[in-house]
Amino acid sequence: MVKKRKNDTRIDPFSSPVEAGSLDALLEQVNVGDVITMPSPSDPTRKIRLTCVVIPHDQIESRTIVYGKNRRVQALLNEKSVADILPAIKSDGRNLHPALCWIKEDQCIVLAGTRRRKACIVAGADYVILQSSDFTDTDAEVLAVSSDQYIAPSLWELGQAYCMTKQTLVTQGKKGSYREIAAIEGVSHTAIADAIKAFESIPQKVLALYPTANHLGREAAKKLTIAISEEPEMFELLVSEINSQTFYQEEMSDDKKALLITKYLTTFDEKRSRTELILDSDFIKLQRNVRSGDVTIKIDNRVLTDKRLEQIQKLLATYN
Repeated sequence: MVKKRKNDTRIDPFSSPVEAGSLDALLEQVNVGDVITMPSPSDPTRKIRLTCVVIPHDQIESRTIVYGKNRRVQALLNEKSVADILPAIKSDGRNLHPALCWIKEDQCIVLAGTRRRKACIVAGADYVILQSSDFTDTDAEVLAVSSDQYIAPSLWELGQAYCMTKQTLVTQGKKGSYREIAAIEGVSHTAIADAIKAFESIPQKVLALYPTANHLGREAAKKLTIAISEEPEMFELLVSEINSQTFYQEEMSDDKKALLITKYLTTFDEKRSRTELILDSDFIKLQRNVRSGDVTIKIDNRVLTDKRLEQIQKLLATYN
């Protein structure tokens, strides 16, 4: 095996020999313009012919899309999510290890290499890919799972994927139980349960508060789930206020910040005493922070017409 380098995440999802070396070694040696063959992810006896091409950095988002069943939620990828490969990609001006893309109906669909795609976008680097029209839906589904071996998707992202597996089982006439899902996914039924509960209970906007999605682990997810269930209104208020908290703006390690975020969102007693509910109707909630005097107004969108919004804007504009 060729020595692993920070630029890029390696993929060897098939562990199948290709001529004298592994697929990983083959992809390491490929150059732009080369045409190579590799075994199909779903059928090693079938060959896929790929061409290595480069996509300029300013065309990545317009020329490529990510496979819809990819387990990594693209909206949650950020600079920190690709920090392990970003410096080398910035230095090289491209990803050295090509991504795998499926050319289908004039679309370039990324099957493996979504973190490389994001890193190239962030770095302003060119995106090197191996593209082919020979992939199938089954190949794409296999790659959606196997290409995440370098850094696994977060608990929440796995929960979303497991819910999709559950839905498939249900359409097949099965119950879609945790144990049935576990038999397919190859993990324990408790891991399935924890992931699904995290996905179903925790809004994506809460996950986005963390440095990366992977900083929300099982224990933190359990605490958030309980907090949301027991104090939904207080939890929502804390989510809306967290950006203004001093600790959230301070420089610190990502692990420490993740711990502080979880603590802030799941500790209610002190914060509850700081808030006073002034008005609580079906459509409007008015709260005041007893310590600071700051007021929070929440208006249901169903009654917030354009005219009323304009009136509120004019009123607030007089405060300075």
